[in-house]
Amino acid sequence: MARTSTFATVGKHKIELSNLKKVLFPSESIVKAELIEYYLKLGPTILQHIKRRPLTLVRWPDGVDHQTFFQKNRPEWAPAWLEHVKLGGHDDKVDYVLATEDASLVWLANLACIELHQMHCRGPNFDKPDYIVWDLDPPEGYPFKDVVSLAFDIKLHIEKFGYHTFVKTTGGKGVHVVAPIEPKWPFDVAKDASLQIAKSFVEANSTTTTLHIKKELRKGRVLIDIYRNSTYQTIVSPYSVRGRGNAPVSMPLKWETLESVTDPSIFNLRNVPDIVIEEGDAWESIGAYSVKLHTQRPQTKAPAKSKNGGKKIEALSDYAKKRSFDKTPEPGPEVFASDGNAFVVHRHHASRLHYDLRLERDGTLKCWAVPKGLPPRP
Repeated sequence: MARTSTFATVGKHKIELSNLKKVLFPSESIVKAELIEYYLKLGPTILQHIKRRPLTLVRWPDGVDHQTFFQKNRPEWAPAWLEHVKLGGHDDKVDYVLATEDASLVWLANLACIELHQMHCRGPNFDKPDYIVWDLDPPEGYPFKDVVSLAFDIKLHIEKFGYHTFVKTTGGKGVHVVAPIEPKWPFDVAKDASLQIAKSFVEANSTTTTLHIKKELRKGRVLIDIYRNSTYQTIVSPYSVRGRGNAPVSMPLKWETLESVTDPSIFNLRNVPDIVIEEGDAWESIGAYSVKLHTQRPQTKAPAKSKNGGKKIEALSDYAKKRSFDKTPEPGPEVFASDGNAFVVHRHHASRLHYDLRLERDGTLKCWAVPKGLPPRP
């Protein structure tokens, strides 16, 4: 078809959009304009997860039934406003694209970049991941309901190590189980931590799972792929479209939603925006659950004795007696070991909505009420 183009203003940038009627998904008659519209609609949500992450682009210039290719280096003719970062060794640096605004996503979609694959780090901490991932990769024909069951099993196993887990479909036949971590340790340390957890899980589930990369050694078992936690490795980004039939999406889900999913391809380019508008982003709070790697935490110690001869613990007991915790969602008091730097900002729906600020001091959380909301300025 003859080349056509038009210009659109996205944010502060004027972008040339070409061949908007080019069919990218023939079976579904999805054209490039729809791909661009998808990434623009979901831009604010997607950017919450990929902003400042180095991206690998997977492009299908002539549609998903034609040749595809991976692109790591930012094109030389990319606009000056498209942010990027060079990573790698002295002689093999790669100039990665960083998507930082809606215009970034639109410009990439116009290249027929259907898939976005992200590193596990964000700038400026490009040498330290902020999550670890367990990629459940089943063999062909493996029932997805069995993948879901396995995902719940590994969820419970991972959480025994003190992590909070999030899950998404891959847009293919597997799922990604992700645990956010503090970006303080290099990739090899994070990978070792994920491997330690995976090894003990596979040992307990050796008939259904494996750590073998080679398919001939898997023997019908699900690969628990932790090798993606290596430096410069990637996973498909949350909400990325996949370049295959039905235009499926790598869909973040609440665990209770995953439980009833039997076919992950039900989440696709045409229905995901409406699902997100109606139900919200299942991973919206992921950053709030970042914790230390379990291999880097101090050994748990018994709570230090109070300077007041145990009066603090008694005070908690008195407090518990005054409350009916079976009638309120507020958690009851408990003693736990910490590093001494815990804090809580609690949105408190009492007779009047207010916020409580709690800062840890001497083993307890000192509390201040903020009755009129958080101040706009310090």
